[in-house]
Amino acid sequence: MGRERQLGKKGMRCVVFFMATASACAWQAPPAAGAQGKLPDAAEINAILHRLSDITGFRIRRQLPFQMITKDQINAYIKNQIKHSVRPKDIYAEELSLKKLGFVPADFDLRQTTIDLLTEQAAAFYDFHQKKLFISEWAASSMREEALVHELAHALADQNFDIEKYLNKDPADAEQSLARQTVVEGQAVWLTQEYAVRQAGKTLMDPATAQEYLQQAVDADDPQYPVFSKAPLYLRETMLFPYQDGETFQQAVVVHDGQSAFAILFTKPPLSTSQVLHPERYFAGTAPLVPELPKPAVGMKAAVQGVFGEEDVQVMLRQYTSIPIAQELAPGLTGGGYRIDEDKKAGEDKKEHHTSLVFATEWDSEDSAIAFLNAYQTVLEKKWKRVDKGEHDSTHISGKSEDGYYRVDRMGKTVVSREGFAGKL
Repeated sequence: MGRERQLGKKGMRCVVFFMATASACAWQAPPAAGAQGKLPDAAEINAILHRLSDITGFRIRRQLPFQMITKDQINAYIKNQIKHSVRPKDIYAEELSLKKLGFVPADFDLRQTTIDLLTEQAAAFYDFHQKKLFISEWAASSMREEALVHELAHALADQNFDIEKYLNKDPADAEQSLARQTVVEGQAVWLTQEYAVRQAGKTLMDPATAQEYLQQAVDADDPQYPVFSKAPLYLRETMLFPYQDGETFQQAVVVHDGQSAFAILFTKPPLSTSQVLHPERYFAGTAPLVPELPKPAVGMKAAVQGVFGEEDVQVMLRQYTSIPIAQELAPGLTGGGYRIDEDKKAGEDKKEHHTSLVFATEWDSEDSAIAFLNAYQTVLEKKWKRVDKGEHDSTHISGKSEDGYYRVDRMGKTVVSREGFAGKL
């Protein structure tokens, strides 16, 4: 199966963002020693494209160029894409967001980890900018048909819709960006499965077949992927979300709209991870709310701002509380956002300056908001090394950590956290 924030508003989607600006990657297990193989020829590629065209209704508009690429060339390609597609200030904003929200440790290097992750995983990829398919040497030596089908699904969609433009439609909204990435990857994963089952005279439109073939979990501790296995939970989940949850979302839309679903998702994309996780919200057009954030404190200025969605809450609660709590609470989120403020006297190098976090979430009920307030107390206690707890009731919690003073307030269905302040709030 394939898997591959200016005021820094890109949010916390760096791995997915890099992949979207670079290419669509297929992940594949390394070949056995001595495995032999060759690059697929034009006839094989055209045959697969025609079968995918029959499934989707997309037209084949041009011949697809393709070439072999080495592992070292993949690494150089990814570094080049990051250099030309992502500004250093955006990487800084992304990394700072991840650290302030507790998704990665204080010494985490986002740029290098991203390069290592994508180099490890990229067996084959379709470049949306060059309109070209690249296949790595080790992938070609044991090329599984499914990896090729996955990439050709991207190529065919790109020939009917400008995928590069689609993915970069609104880079300021991390939720929409991830949702669009989910359409691109989820559709390719679904088509790879449908392509295979049709050869056996079946279809995913049949509930029994869908139950058998869809939602096959990926082993995060696969020794063949040591970089991925050791990566922080947030990055692993961000990489997997477009593929695993995207496939399930695509299935729901296909069952709802038939063959027209493939085009519909490029003309009417989902707006959030909540719509992906709950297709009925996509069909109903339920858009996420945008909670209002308090203004920066005296002497501080806004530095980074982003959207916080259901998948973010899901991972946060999984990381610091438990899977059952995450599964119970996350669906109740109706919108979220955060902002990182910095000292107005901060220098350009950003090395020695104070930052604080303002983080707000909206919930579907007061009970959900209270439950999240209680769960977030656990998050705060675990994401820092030292926490001196203060007050805690159904409307607020407060305390101090090595990052500074914090206070979390609940007003009805809204929970607002302010963290990292020099003085008591």
